[in-house]
Amino acid sequence: MDNNMFNETADATKQVLDRFGIDILSDHKKFCSAFSDFAPRLSKENKAFFVALSEDIGDIFIRENDAVLTGSKPADDVVQRAASEISEYLNAEKADLVAYSIASALGWKLKNSVSLLSSDNDGFISIGDGTSLIEDLFRRAQNGDNDASFNLGERFFYGRGVKQDYAKAVKWYTLSSDRGDCSSQKKLADCYYLGQGAERNVALAAKRYEQAAEQGDYDSQKALIRCFTIGGAGLSPNRARAEFYSKRYGISIEANTSDGLLRSAQAGDPESQFKLGNMYLRGVGIEQDSEKAMYWLKAAASQGNTDAQFNVACCYLSGIGVPQDKISAVMMFKEAADKGDLDALNNLAGCCLRGDGTSKDQSSAAKYYRQAAEQGHPKAQYNYGECLFNGYGVPKDATSAVKWYRQAAEQGDPDGQYSYGWCLLNGVGTAADPVAGKDMLELAAEQHNTAAQKELGYCYVNGTGTYKNYSVAAALFNKAAAGGDKEAAEALIACYKYGGEYLAANDAKAYRYAEQYGIDYYDI
Repeated sequence: MDNNMFNETADATKQVLDRFGIDILSDHKKFCSAFSDFAPRLSKENKAFFVALSEDIGDIFIRENDAVLTGSKPADDVVQRAASEISEYLNAEKADLVAYSIASALGWKLKNSVSLLSSDNDGFISIGDGTSLIEDLFRRAQNGDNDASFNLGERFFYGRGVKQDYAKAVKWYTLSSDRGDCSSQKKLADCYYLGQGAERNVALAAKRYEQAAEQGDYDSQKALIRCFTIGGAGLSPNRARAEFYSKRYGISIEANTSDGLLRSAQAGDPESQFKLGNMYLRGVGIEQDSEKAMYWLKAAASQGNTDAQFNVACCYLSGIGVPQDKISAVMMFKEAADKGDLDALNNLAGCCLRGDGTSKDQSSAAKYYRQAAEQGHPKAQYNYGECLFNGYGVPKDATSAVKWYRQAAEQGDPDGQYSYGWCLLNGVGTAADPVAGKDMLELAAEQHNTAAQKELGYCYVNGTGTYKNYSVAAALFNKAAAGGDKEAAEALIACYKYGGEYLAANDAKAYRYAEQYGIDYYDI
């Protein structure tokens, strides 16, 4: 624990509060400007407070201050909740620094001790775990960068590098939409239409679709017409408005609406049948109905629509909308694969490898994987690499496996990135290159690959391809443990139990994680 860093940060925060009052915590721009004046040596940390207060933790402290000071609410509970609010943008230790600094400045009495990162040679907190990118996006977004706002929204929407959170995605899409960003307007409209991250509101969706439509976005133009044709939560159908936009954009009023697709589907158009089936399957623009979805997907599949054949096969394999029937799934995968569908070919190989709906046949699995891999399918490239590495249906050949792992990795497949990184770290099938291996693991970890998160944690523990940093390692083990990896949970507990470079031992956290994951603290 770097007491000097904490004391300076807490003291600067206290000076700001003494000078301007507690309400400044709800005005992040004013707070950060004042903080810079009172703590010039900590100017590199302004970004952390900027992020923290922008996530409304200032309002948490304002709201709970009286209750904490009177003893009716435990200070530690409030601080931990506040820290968790900003942990998406900052690593856990830095989030603690911010939350505890504010609490200390307010004079709150805390039972738990503060465990912070040691400082580097310049006296500033070392991050080194990839969160700096999120912080930078946040800073640029708040300063008016629409691309940063949209990208931040996308990260939260898809869970890229952060925990998936539709509500936070909506927050950032809204910020960029209000500045006129077309892509953000469309995504925000989709969120309102589907009720993702906000209460479903077709009226608000139509408003945002119109903004994007007027900038020429074709999908938004179609969606806007659909909103006024069908109506929905907060919006009554309005044929006149739908016709107005239909004429304005030169798009048929029935295009891609359930009514229009239904008529085309009933007339036997396989593409309409496929689209209508997907609408029912996903509940997009229509109430979800798995049975109706399968009816129309089967109709399209019977006419040779390969996309429909693939979807029907997946439904049979998992039992969605129909009784599970792995034999029928295999037949449909094969039918679509014979017509060139690479996803179907990859799935067919998987069925052969596992013996799902067909006899277990590793040789056929390897053959099918290779056929799809040679045509550029990234998941098949990884899967064929696995066959070569483990000797599934082909002789073991680690060198060839690495080549396929690399091709999959270059196309962004997280399993390929992990396997290629592991081989580089360990010099298996290729020359050992710890730095390149660690970099590859980072790419996979950013895509929530649990094995990569754990392996990358060990890199920071052992100093493999990077410097030793137990704080970063603990953060990675925490993510892998949350993904169900027991070994990572044990490593996480060990990090806090014994401490290490850049991480002070913290028995309280070690105990808490042991209880959380059902592991005997004394066995670690």
